[in-house]
Amino acid sequence: MEKRVSFLLLVMLVISVIGCGTKKSNDYANLESISSNRSEAFTETVVDDIAAPVAKSVAAVDIEPKVIKTANVSIEVADYLKSRQKVDSIVAKHKGFVTNEAFQETDTQKSNSITIRVPAQNFDHLLSDIATIAKRVDYQNIYTQDVTEEYIDVKTRLENKQEVERTYRKHLREAKNIEDILKIENKLAEIRSEIESVQGRLKYIDNQVNLSTVSLYLYQKLEYKYIPEQLPGFWQRVKEGFHWGWKGFLWFLILLVKLWPLWLVGAIAYFAVILIEKQIKSRKKKEKKAKKLQKKAKQTDKTVM
Repeated sequence: MEKRVSFLLLVMLVISVIGCGTKKSNDYANLESISSNRSEAFTETVVDDIAAPVAKSVAAVDIEPKVIKTANVSIEVADYLKSRQKVDSIVAKHKGFVTNEAFQETDTQKSNSITIRVPAQNFDHLLSDIATIAKRVDYQNIYTQDVTEEYIDVKTRLENKQEVERTYRKHLREAKNIEDILKIENKLAEIRSEIESVQGRLKYIDNQVNLSTVSLYLYQKLEYKYIPEQLPGFWQRVKEGFHWGWKGFLWFLILLVKLWPLWLVGAIAYFAVILIEKQIKSRKKKEKKAKKLQKKAKQTDKTVM
């Protein structure tokens, strides 16, 4: 009887231990599920908040027309220098400035290509004043480009991206999870780069609209004067002949000096040939003397016989 009771107690103890382990495992799983659900819920909240400002309508933006004005003008003037000074005065009068110019002078004309930037409100007045200094206006072409639609589109995109950036920063302050913080910071870096690009485009459009461009070609025609070539007289030619002859002689001497290695080799070869010839002549003389002595010796022997 006691054995049965002990066995039953042991079985109940094992069952209770297994039940506790299962409960703990379920609790851990529930905690992970809750954390994951919170992260997903946080991400969905960020996405929902970001999607809201994108719905802003372009038509809701009230903006004045944006028009880029440019002009190409070519004028002939009576006096280039005076007219160039007048151009500077006209540009200063209308609060403009010259960005570049290219002056050129030939036998037939003086000319200058000038690029002028002027506030858009003074564009027409500047063209009128330039026409007053012209002897003749060859052409005056004016071009306009309406960029209002592009400007509204760019401005709207900028405002939406700035709103998205503010939303991201708001949720960054609320984020508790490191993973969420890293995701939001990456998105902030991307949106900041896009904002700077859009701002650059907006500034460029504003600059082109606020400052009109005038390309002015200014020129003065010159009378071509034939100047005959002046030929030197006889004595001048004689003088030049002596001069160039003397220079030629000096160059010849310099050439001879430059060839000093050849002269050295030639001198060595000359003395070597002379020395060899002397040795040959000396040897021949000795041979002749030897032959004469032999002949005399033979004759003496015959006489004695």
